[in-house]
Amino acid sequence: MIVFCNQIEISDTGERILPTQKDEVSIVFSRHKFAYEYVQQFVENKTVIDVGCGTGYGCKILAEKATIVYGIDHDKEAISYCKQKYPAPNITYIEMDINSTVLDRQFDIATAFQVIEHIQNLSKFIERLKQIVKPNGVIFISTPNVKQPQKGKVQNPFHFNEMNYVQFRKLISDNFSSFEILGVAYGTSNRIRHLLGKLPFYKWGKRLNRKSKFKKIAVHALDLTSFTIINSQVEEKSADLLAVCHNT
Repeated sequence: MIVFCNQIEISDTGERILPTQKDEVSIVFSRHKFAYEYVQQFVENKTVIDVGCGTGYGCKILAEKATIVYGIDHDKEAISYCKQKYPAPNITYIEMDINSTVLDRQFDIATAFQVIEHIQNLSKFIERLKQIVKPNGVIFISTPNVKQPQKGKVQNPFHFNEMNYVQFRKLISDNFSSFEILGVAYGTSNRIRHLLGKLPFYKWGKRLNRKSKFKKIAVHALDLTSFTIINSQVEEKSADLLAVCHNT
């Protein structure tokens, strides 16, 4: 359990990423944060909605360039955390379920990062994304690249569905006529990437105890690890799949 300002308590489940004390490290958090940093270049003077905004760090990144940012999440606890941790004059946080609540406006850009794996009705979810984005707007969707998903089973207990590149591409192509599939990849050697995957905290993004000997290894590994966007060998090399979809 994370306590913020002695007022907001939010459960650290290992799935919802929490940027806590500044000396704590999570490679999963860094990977998620990188996606927002990449998209930031496209949002200048744009209106943006972050669907499934979680704890709000992504909204804060987007709001540095965007005119208006809406962060929506169905979790009341998360929205309370966002409002205290990442307030800004151009950010509005709303507790809502996109599938059951109608917004009275449209946006230039929508982001839905690490969200679709938690959604049961994907077709309905994507249709709602298209409805809240202006014609010719852009929708960014990311999900983990699960290279060997098992039919009817998920590796992460927080997920309803997990996809590999082929499955993700089909989902996107079934719903958009104009799109590109990119990848978020580790900008290091396969050896380092393999090491990171074996660290105990990596699998679900849980932080290690500060005094753990693995913590020092993790910090060193993170220093050696950067991230990059790739548009080739996406299926083989990406940790996350990132779709750039045009709402035509």
